[in-house]
Amino acid sequence: MRRKASLGVHLVTRRRLAFLLTCLPALFVPALAADDLCGATILDDLKLDHDLTCTGGGLIVGADGIRIDLNSYTLSGSGVGAGIVVTGRNNISISGGTVRNFAVAVRVNTSTDLVIKHMEFVANLEGIDLQSGSIGNTIKDSAFRDSATRGIMLRGDSRENDIKNNTFTGNRVGILVFGGVNNTLKQNIVSGSTLVGIRLNVIATGNVLKENTVTSNVVGIEFVVTLTGSATGNDLNGNTIVTNDCGLKGPTAGNDLKNNFFDGNGADTCS
Repeated sequence: MRRKASLGVHLVTRRRLAFLLTCLPALFVPALAADDLCGATILDDLKLDHDLTCTGGGLIVGADGIRIDLNSYTLSGSGVGAGIVVTGRNNISISGGTVRNFAVAVRVNTSTDLVIKHMEFVANLEGIDLQSGSIGNTIKDSAFRDSATRGIMLRGDSRENDIKNNTFTGNRVGILVFGGVNNTLKQNIVSGSTLVGIRLNVIATGNVLKENTVTSNVVGIEFVVTLTGSATGNDLNGNTIVTNDCGLKGPTAGNDLKNNFFDGNGADTCS
């Protein structure tokens, strides 16, 4: 009887071992980057638990009051589409991760009280595009690197937005205020821009550039000249403009410049 019991135990043990050997590979195969959210309309708070790789567009914000937390993960594209789209929304938060390699990382249109913070935007064609009706939004404590066109663009009728405490490194243009009105750019660090650090286009007015550090760009700050003139009614106060090829470019008449510090530029001003 003991021999039969021993044999039975031996057979059960072998079966269990075979089961484990069959299941172990599945247990230890690493998870692949999921694409299950690409193109999805998000209707509630979202906290990523994996990197997200999309061949087209990424996330679409579909309701007010949503919190999108990338949770230290990366939303990656294939060079086309928008990483996150916010249209006609209020009180949205986007934070905590990286968006890379989209045509535009975040596109905002007719939206208010959006907060983008603690983000990295890397190697996008454009980082954040604040389009018409982008009002009262905040972009802070984030990094913009290697944008092929611009880190941030504020288009016509984008107003009363706060751009503060961000770093811009190696972009073609760090920040372009293209017709934006009454926006505040404060305490940003803009460096290594291959065209210009901060550019104000002709219909940009009422904007405040305060306590920014603009360094080691081809041009630090530029007032663009067009056939209809250049930007007026803007306030440049307490900015540090150093070691640029040209510190300040274009006509500044009609703007208020005070307490700005220039040092080590190829030329402090140029036309």
